[in-house]
Amino acid sequence: MGILCKDNRIYPGRPVLVSGDCKRETGEEHAKVIQTVLDGVNNLQETTRLRIVSIASDRESRRGAAFILLTFKHHLSSDSPIYPLLKPLTFLDLHIGDDDLTCDKDWKHIFKRFRNLLLRHQGVVINGFRITPGILKDHFKPSGLSADHVRSLFNPEDQQDVKMAFDMLKDIWTLPCISENPHPGIRRAHEAVWTLGKLLYHMVFPYLCVDLSLSEQIEHLSAAAHLALALYKLGGKDFIPTNLYIDLMIMIKNVLFCVAKAKIDDPNGELWIILLATDRLEELFGILRTMVGNDTNLDVLQLVCRLAGTTEVSNILAKYPHWDQALRRLKLPALSRESKEIPDSADHIKPSSWRDNVMVNDVSLQTSWNRGRCLVEDETTVVTPIFTEMERTPGVNLLAPLGVLLFNVPFAADDIDESLEYPVPSTIPPSQSTNSNLDRTQDSESRMEVEDTLHELAASEAAVHDAHMTETEVRHTILINGTSMAKSRALARYSKF
Repeated sequence: MGILCKDNRIYPGRPVLVSGDCKRETGEEHAKVIQTVLDGVNNLQETTRLRIVSIASDRESRRGAAFILLTFKHHLSSDSPIYPLLKPLTFLDLHIGDDDLTCDKDWKHIFKRFRNLLLRHQGVVINGFRITPGILKDHFKPSGLSADHVRSLFNPEDQQDVKMAFDMLKDIWTLPCISENPHPGIRRAHEAVWTLGKLLYHMVFPYLCVDLSLSEQIEHLSAAAHLALALYKLGGKDFIPTNLYIDLMIMIKNVLFCVAKAKIDDPNGELWIILLATDRLEELFGILRTMVGNDTNLDVLQLVCRLAGTTEVSNILAKYPHWDQALRRLKLPALSRESKEIPDSADHIKPSSWRDNVMVNDVSLQTSWNRGRCLVEDETTVVTPIFTEMERTPGVNLLAPLGVLLFNVPFAADDIDESLEYPVPSTIPPSQSTNSNLDRTQDSESRMEVEDTLHELAASEAAVHDAHMTETEVRHTILINGTSMAKSRALARYSKF
């Protein structure tokens, strides 16, 4: 649990439940665990005066499946106090759970996944043009970036590096608008890369620039949502994997819902969208690992015994930051409007770092939402007719570009989310409307079984080959699928996973 406030003695995460997972838990089973926590917290509302406005997660598939079950139960009722604030927002999905509950995806995980996607050979398709790593490198060369910097950006071993993800996305959106090369193909590629850069800019900048007001943050997120909607309408899964598109739209949707709830529940209060994600949970685990010491692979019992103490440590470090040398760097200035480089502290921005107005009472959701759309239409003229056509189609919204919620439609066989560190197809729980699509939990297990079968097949081929050898003959190579290979290399390959 995390409270959405500025007081650093209050907002650290509070662990309330530890649930062991055998990795065979279904989305429905996980939803019951989360619902138990929700019920327990809601039963104490009169005492705590706290209300759960959203539930956040990273990319974990079973948790995402549970979130769909919990937060897409029905449409927002016209009797809800936030309905007048959200209904005028064109293309916004209004599905919610009990007590207008919505779900969220961690924004730093979203940004890392965009970088990971751009590392893959498939790349992304922008308005019919496929942007591959090679094309990005060709555009980085004349922009003055050093070879070492470009090489580090495309290092596949650093897929968890948040700062590296920020740097790569920033380098894309800072490319010049106009290419000096007269070749039509290069100009088309440059236009596609520039459009991708505008999407990344509007998506990332609201979370990093501490000089933005809450209204400006919503304006940028609106621009990102509208541009992604148009590009997905044009390219579908070839633009970005459907899973990543859904998570991006869920993240933006949750910001709007949380601002609307804050305007009703605490109209004179402030809201920092950076607090909506799972950053506080990661901080607790960082403290926990320090407490455990060398025994980093702690079991559930050790976790329970030490986890309660992490909150006390968080409060102490928040009150006396000079006690922790590592926290000193968090006081460095974050990204400003004039910043040329993204500072190291961008991974750990706190509410106290924010310099502009985040009062919810000064925000007009409809105005900021419409300004974001106008911004995209001014920057990319190709999107205007797409929006006009989509407005005529009933049921179309950010999560239903074709009029039906994306997770209610079977994914194509090649619609695999390559933005994940270890690509695994989507896992959304089977339900009355999604039986044909979503029982993908077993998909990764099936893939492992296939790999094991291939390993056994290779071993059997090697055994057949060795059967023809004399008892006294010893060789250092082995025949696999008709190819001679060193035994050490073969062992390394088949024990890799």
